[in-house]
Amino acid sequence: MDGYILIVENELDIADVMRRYLEFEGFAIVCATTVEQARAACVCDLPGLIVLDWHLPDIEGNQWAAELRAYAATADIPIIMMTGGYPSPQLLAQLSAARIPLLIKPFSLDKLVEYIRQLGTRERAIGAV
Repeated sequence: MDGYILIVENELDIADVMRRYLEFEGFAIVCATTVEQARAACVCDLPGLIVLDWHLPDIEGNQWAAELRAYAATADIPIIMMTGGYPSPQLLAQLSAARIPLLIKPFSLDKLVEYIRQLGTRERAIGAV
């Protein structure tokens, strides 16, 4: 996977554990606690993948995911959504339609790495066509 991984998670302890684990796995990581901070990070350099929390203090993660998909420059950035709550059928349908995998907290960090590698491989395959 090219580029860094942007983790958007407002719970600092969770973000720190994810960051440290993914850095140990060899990924470059940038963390943001709000969508506003995440947008600022994207202005400097677009991430190769975004791990996005559903519930954030400024807007819901699915709203920002929809914004990302609406712009050509960010439409193809792979996203992994995570939530601490029970997902509604509408959320599951929306994520499925957008091909966004969902991790329910607490989740295995190995599963997160598996998703990252799958999405990174899919992105390369799409780009190679």
